[in-house]
Amino acid sequence: MSGYGLRHVARMERIKLGSVRSTWWLAIAAVVSMAAAGVGVGLGYRSHTPVATAAQILNNSLGGAILAQLLLGSLGVLVITGEYGTPMIRSTLAAVPRRRIVLAAKVAVCGGAALAVGLLASFAGYLGGQLAIRGTAIPAASLGDPSILRPVVLTGVYLGVTALIGLGIGAIVRHSGAAIGTLFGLMFVPMIVAGLFGEDGIAVGRFVPLLMLLNSIAVTSPIPGLFPGWVSVLLMGGYAAVAIVAGGLLLRHRDA
Repeated sequence: MSGYGLRHVARMERIKLGSVRSTWWLAIAAVVSMAAAGVGVGLGYRSHTPVATAAQILNNSLGGAILAQLLLGSLGVLVITGEYGTPMIRSTLAAVPRRRIVLAAKVAVCGGAALAVGLLASFAGYLGGQLAIRGTAIPAASLGDPSILRPVVLTGVYLGVTALIGLGIGAIVRHSGAAIGTLFGLMFVPMIVAGLFGEDGIAVGRFVPLLMLLNSIAVTSPIPGLFPGWVSVLLMGGYAAVAIVAGGLLLRHRDA
């Protein structure tokens, strides 16, 4: 059994991920929340005066990512804590004693699935807003415009990376409720702290996930002083890497 490689373990992880109902519900809820936000924004702007710009519609249509990040982050948490809530983690580690392989397989499977769902959700938000403004004088936001395509794609990647942060937190905490609570706190509390600094909060805020999402990633023009969208996404990737490495070290040295 110890001869299992990453490819074999990843196949097992795909089966486990797809067989859990919460995976599907969280993924569906993330896509629906993004689409609903896009439609709601579009409908709200139909009679808005003055007429909204394409950038305004897009920026607000992607606002559903605030909820979607928590849903996909929770999905990442459950990828690993779901096994700690049952004896399954013992079976997994008995079959594959090399714990780094187990974690790497979970990261690969969770990351791939979350990225696909994140991109689908992001494009759903964009399409929802565009469909809702059809027949009005509001200009359409074309994906052929790089300034429009960039935030849509980056928002999807951001959502996928959030799931990996959740997975890392889950590996550290090992309890679903506590890990999801920690994820919520890390997303929202730093934003409140940054707000306490007023105008000086930009220096802190550019490192805060939710502020990066709302003001740098899911917008056509980032607020001055914040990192460009792609830099913010890379920074989120760094957060995910730190969480996963920390979780991996604890996984290696703790009992199941």
